[in-house]
Amino acid sequence: MSFQNQSGDLSPFAEVVPEAARLSVTKSSILTQRRRCRVTPQTGPSAGSAGVNGSGQQIQFLVADQGGLVDLRSAVVNYTVLAKASSGDLPVFDDGHIFSTTQVLLNGQLLDNVQNSMKLSNIEMKLGGSKAYYQTAGSFQGFELLNNDLNADLSVTSNALGSSYGYVTQNLASLSARGTRVAAAMFGGIAGETRSVPLGLISGVGRMKQYLPISVLGELSLVFITGTNAEVLFTGGTAVDATYSLSNISLEYDVVVPDTRYMSLLQKISSDGSDSGIHLPFESSIVTSGAAIATSATLTENTVIVSRATNHLLRASVVQIPTSGIQNFFYPSQSCFNHAGTWSYQMRIGSQVYPQIAATGDASMFNTSLLAYGSVMGENGTCINRALWGNSSDCTTAGTAKVFETAQISTGGTAKFYGADSFIPSYGFQTVKGDAIPLDVDGVSLAGASGSQLIVSLVSAPSAAYTPYVSLVALKFIRAQSGAVSVVGA
Repeated sequence: MSFQNQSGDLSPFAEVVPEAARLSVTKSSILTQRRRCRVTPQTGPSAGSAGVNGSGQQIQFLVADQGGLVDLRSAVVNYTVLAKASSGDLPVFDDGHIFSTTQVLLNGQLLDNVQNSMKLSNIEMKLGGSKAYYQTAGSFQGFELLNNDLNADLSVTSNALGSSYGYVTQNLASLSARGTRVAAAMFGGIAGETRSVPLGLISGVGRMKQYLPISVLGELSLVFITGTNAEVLFTGGTAVDATYSLSNISLEYDVVVPDTRYMSLLQKISSDGSDSGIHLPFESSIVTSGAAIATSATLTENTVIVSRATNHLLRASVVQIPTSGIQNFFYPSQSCFNHAGTWSYQMRIGSQVYPQIAATGDASMFNTSLLAYGSVMGENGTCINRALWGNSSDCTTAGTAKVFETAQISTGGTAKFYGADSFIPSYGFQTVKGDAIPLDVDGVSLAGASGSQLIVSLVSAPSAAYTPYVSLVALKFIRAQSGAVSVVGA
């Protein structure tokens, strides 16, 4: 369900290698070798230079191979990020990657088109990942804000609040030091921090469990648009002049080389009009903003209405960001999702409501959300604990950490977890969850049941004006049949 390869969620060989059952050969002779490939962007290996002019740049990769299968779960986007702030304030990169828009195309046909791509990546990591993954592998993949293990400042041990997971303001100095690291021989003469982000954390195409027969289907194109300075960076001071650049950009992926008989079979299946064709499911995501939520001293119901004409909706999530925190240098707007005084939530598709009785209270809301990624008893848990789930940071005080509410009290209190808010109410619409192998075709229909509309109802007493963002993850299908390749689904 998530971007990770969970134990107990390993797919049978026949599912990973499509149509393998049609050949009377062994597993080892269907696939003959695997090789690692690296390509540089068609738009050049850098975006900006010396820590400036990296925002709003287009980066495009082209993936093609004459006779292999691409393992998209192995794909990563590599780059080195360098931050700069002339005023001396600490420039820090927000969690996740730095691409505000992501597009994946197959032969010019759109597979995935994600706006607010950075927010989606943080939703997937925080709720679908685990704290252990975040603090280890995630530290190489752009996830650092919550991770006190990376804090190189020994003096923080004397702080009255201690050193702990989610203490963002305490980690800023070390975060900034890595993001502004000067060039040296042992770093390849390149300034900044190197990152390698799994494609599966950027787009659901990168989570495809089946290998992609790219020589049959055609070339794959990845297009990324980098975010603005204020989207990608925030500062621990009062300045608003932080900028960034990217260098050493590349895409790495594995190509699995099959037996020639297997490739001939795939060619026949995809071109013969009397055959069933090749059908490859993948997760496609959209993230859209809803109507603003106003401040209220009492519990008030607010509805957020979004649309997607899909017949296979898998899960939906909603996050709330202070309206004044969007494009704000003093607030990590891509990863800091306020609790916003929320008491309950429920989603509606046509006449059906999910859950049947609204999830009420932090514990119930959390477990309902956790179920969207498989099980409430997942041994790996998530990146979120009670303190981060119930926190609401105040972004109106530049350079000064302040919160509206915490998991303990509703009127501010200690600002220890400022910037670590992780309230992500979600619902999973899959039929099969847990340890069972998921269905290739699952989810509920929005197009047929509600005129393509999903209504999210939030009962809350917000301390500020908020802008909600809703992510909708649904199945789409690549179909190769009768000599034509098409993308099915919305």
